[in-house]
Amino acid sequence: MLHRLFAALPQFKIVGEAKDGSEALAAIAELYPDVVILDIHMPNMNGLEVLETLQQRGSACKVLVFSQLGEEPYRNKCLELGAHGFFDKVAGFDQFHRALKKMRA
Repeated sequence: MLHRLFAALPQFKIVGEAKDGSEALAAIAELYPDVVILDIHMPNMNGLEVLETLQQRGSACKVLVFSQLGEEPYRNKCLELGAHGFFDKVAGFDQFHRALKKMRA
């Protein structure tokens, strides 16, 4: 689904993907992406741990959390840890699309 979204947004380029939180941190450190799309539920390190590590490192990348765990406590914790946006995979796809365009502007 995300690949289709990015295919429709030529101003964005996917520079990497990760299968778990540890791999995500390594890829972010190596690739220096402008925007990271992060899920909360990941093996090895969850998205909250990744966000916390990025915050500790002073990472400049913008993080959008796109997760099925859309409950308010998760949303609040992600924003507290420095996420620039939080979107529910089920209900917020259109909002997510708009936020991506806005971040790029």
